[in-house]
Amino acid sequence: MTSAPSSSPLPRHRLPVATGVLVALSVGIWLLQVANGVSPMNASTLALIKWGGDLPLYTLTGDTWRLLTAMFLHGSLVHLALNMYVLAFTAPQVEYEFGTGRMLAIYIAGGLLASCASVFWSEVRVTPESVAPLVTVSVGASGAVMALFGALLAGQVLPTPRFANLPKHLQPGIHKGLIQAIVINVGMGFMMKGVDNSAHVGGLIGGVALGIVMAAAPRAVGPRATLVRYLAAAGLVATCVAALMHTADARRLVVLRASFDAEIQAEHGN
Repeated sequence: MTSAPSSSPLPRHRLPVATGVLVALSVGIWLLQVANGVSPMNASTLALIKWGGDLPLYTLTGDTWRLLTAMFLHGSLVHLALNMYVLAFTAPQVEYEFGTGRMLAIYIAGGLLASCASVFWSEVRVTPESVAPLVTVSVGASGAVMALFGALLAGQVLPTPRFANLPKHLQPGIHKGLIQAIVINVGMGFMMKGVDNSAHVGGLIGGVALGIVMAAAPRAVGPRATLVRYLAAAGLVATCVAALMHTADARRLVVLRASFDAEIQAEHGN
C-alpha cells in the first residue's frame, strides 16, 4: 500500500482512538517479532509461518486462524511503515463516517475476506507440476486497509450514519481522491513483484459489501440494529470461509502438508 486518499478534515474533538489501537497492535507484534530474532528488514518465510502467516497449505488443513493473524504481521519495517501510513489516513475517515464499532468490524471482517481471496487464488493457480502457490506465505494489513477503501467507496452512493440526516443534494459525491488511491494501489499490485494483489482486490470487494451492510438503514440505531449489522458481517465472513474450506481437496492437502513439514524439519532441524 503506497497511496492514501485525501479526505475532509475530521472534527478536532474526535480522536481516532480505534485507529491508534490498530496501528499499535501491528507495530507491537512487529516489535515482538524483532525481539525474538526475526529480521526487521526481511523476515524469512519460516519465521512468518511460525508467527501465523497465511500459508495456504496450512490454512486449508486446519490452521484457519491464520486468516486472522496474517493481517497483523509484516515482513519488514518498510512493509509495516507503508501499511500503517495508509491505515492512519484511511481508518479515521471510516470511523468518522460509519462510527468506531463499524469501522473495526469492516477492518477485521474485510481483512478476513482478503485472506480468503488470497488463499482461494493460490488454490486456483496450483498445477500438477507446481504447488508453489500453496507454500507462499502472505502477511500484512493491506487487505484490511483496502476493505476500508471499499467501505468508503460504498459510502459514496449510500448515506453513511454520519451523513444520513443530510438532504440528498448535500450527501457526499464521488471522491476523486479515493478513486485515484484505489486505482494506484491495485495497479501497483499488478506491477510489483511479491505483492499479494488477490488480497487487495478481495479486500476491496469485501469492503464494498461490508460498507453496504454497515450503511444499510443508517437511521436504525440501538443494540438490535447494531447486532443485526455485526451478525450480517460475521455471516458473510463465515460463508466465505466455509466455501473456501469446502472446495479444498483436504486429503491431498494433508499429504502435501506432511511432505512440506518433513522438508522443513530436514532443512532446519526444528
